[in-house]
Amino acid sequence: MIHKLVSFISVCLLSVLLLTACSETEPNGAYVPVKDDSGTITGYERKYYNDNGDITRWDVYTAQEEYDHYLLYEYDSDNRLAKETYYQADGIGVYYYAYSYDDNGNLAEKDYCTAKDGSERVLYQDGTEAERITFDKNDELIKYEVFQDGSWVESEPETQTEESTE
Repeated sequence: MIHKLVSFISVCLLSVLLLTACSETEPNGAYVPVKDDSGTITGYERKYYNDNGDITRWDVYTAQEEYDHYLLYEYDSDNRLAKETYYQADGIGVYYYAYSYDDNGNLAEKDYCTAKDGSERVLYQDGTEAERITFDKNDELIKYEVFQDGSWVESEPETQTEESTE
């Protein structure tokens, strides 16, 4: 379930990036149709932007024009994406991603959290995925993986050793 949501979010993020690049032609909050490759309307959306041109809210509607869900986006003091939260149409939060960056501006950590399924934390080194830690809904570790040679490999988490005091 988490992997399906992660794939869905990746597609959404790519869409946000592509649509944000085109947002200069759309008025802030305009109700616009979303079409597939054949030109069929698959839904509708409204997007809202801050003064920097960054998306702050994305309302999504079905092809029947029913309100489906929305996403809220928050940015840090350096105008980098800090958090994105997915809400059902009724306002109930479903999941969120939180991002932190290193001193060089590289992505350092990405946290995914949902109350229903648990959470996942991905740690980055120099902007590249390095470790993935998965927890269940009770916040208990269920999987620890390291990114090696282009794929995730399950491993044992590194443990902190106590230093002896002599």
